[in-house]
Amino acid sequence: MHVHSLSRRAFVTVAASTAVVADLATVGTARGMVAEPVRVDASVPFSFDRAAFQAVLDRPYPHRQLAAPATFAAATVAVAHFRNALAAYADPSGFAAGPHSLHCAAALYMGRSINMVLDDSMYAKYPLGIMDDIEMRPTDLSMRSTWTAMRSNPMAATVRSVTDQGASFFVCNHALSGLAYELATQSVPKDTPVTRDRVVAIHDELANHFLPGTLLVPAGVAAIVAAQEAHFTFLP
Repeated sequence: MHVHSLSRRAFVTVAASTAVVADLATVGTARGMVAEPVRVDASVPFSFDRAAFQAVLDRPYPHRQLAAPATFAAATVAVAHFRNALAAYADPSGFAAGPHSLHCAAALYMGRSINMVLDDSMYAKYPLGIMDDIEMRPTDLSMRSTWTAMRSNPMAATVRSVTDQGASFFVCNHALSGLAYELATQSVPKDTPVTRDRVVAIHDELANHFLPGTLLVPAGVAAIVAAQEAHFTFLP
């Protein structure tokens, strides 16, 4: 791709639910390329399966619970709440509604929350562990080396434990696209441009490595609205 000027700007945080990066990229003539302006947008188009999304919302569960965690740490708490609620509804001495009576869903639309549903291969390939730690402990370096060396998703087994009971995770495409842009900037030398093709390639790779029970949606905020309209009770 032929591109014109980008000084590598610090990427706006993936926490922005409407993450849009519209900088211009540059590849210099030293690389033997002709310069021309091209936008490198964070929001990557994808084929949204609206029917599949609606089918998830319409599952005939009598009870429905929705969470919208804004960080990786908050996402781990949301899954812990899911586990407790699912156990309570299945317990004959609790709410006694039985297994698969409660549909738990989470909209992952901000921060590093989406890292929770990426599989081990993405943690092995990209620095997701250190990203998680920096978000959770920006100034505390006590765990930094452990998370930097992490090559697997520490929440994978826990996520699978709730998806096995019917839980669903909706990933915001804006946030996923923002993460792809950020990873693209980290994969090239400083002050080297990031091309649109590189962002799209990483976005599509990430989207193909979700844990089971995960569905990509155009906007997490819209998924939250749709879930509440489908009578999911919002869990702060």
